[in-house]
Amino acid sequence: MRDRPDKPAEELPQNPWPLGVAVVVALGGLAVVALGEWRFGAVLVGSAVALAALLRLALPERMAGLLVIRRRWIDVVGLAGLAAAIIVLAFVVPPGT
Repeated sequence: MRDRPDKPAEELPQNPWPLGVAVVVALGGLAVVALGEWRFGAVLVGSAVALAALLRLALPERMAGLLVIRRRWIDVVGLAGLAAAIIVLAFVVPPGT
């Protein structure tokens, strides 16, 4: 497989909205954690990452904007795996810690 040249900067996706929505949800989760509800906050953070995965999967590359890092399937699998890990971890940690 040969290397492809980099895209010129004006061709890269620049739409900040899909990533911005996911970041706002994640910040909401962090605010909930700061208020003492760490389990629900962690689920919100994991949900924000899952939302980013869904947006990357559903939107065309030109609209997915700053969520576009690699090929679509790599981005979606990576984000979905991270979301699942965060959400599972929120439920696996025993109460009282």
